[in-house]
Amino acid sequence: MNSQRDSQTVSLGNFPTIQAAEIAAGMLRNNGIPCEVTNMTIASVLPMTDTWTPLMVVVPASQAARARALLAEHGNC
Repeated sequence: MNSQRDSQTVSLGNFPTIQAAEIAAGMLRNNGIPCEVTNMTIASVLPMTDTWTPLMVVVPASQAARARALLAEHGNC
């Protein structure tokens, strides 16, 4: 997925840790949904920054409903 975010992408919410965000992203990718985790670099350098640099999983808008359903089904969102 292109790292440029625009009106064609949707954030699925904030995740408390890099691990939680990557688990969710991995599950989405394994189900054919391209995604990107935002703010990984700053979160890895400055832990516990979720209030001002939230970790978010971003997907194409066309895949958002399916992605949310998968995350909800697996208790990740």
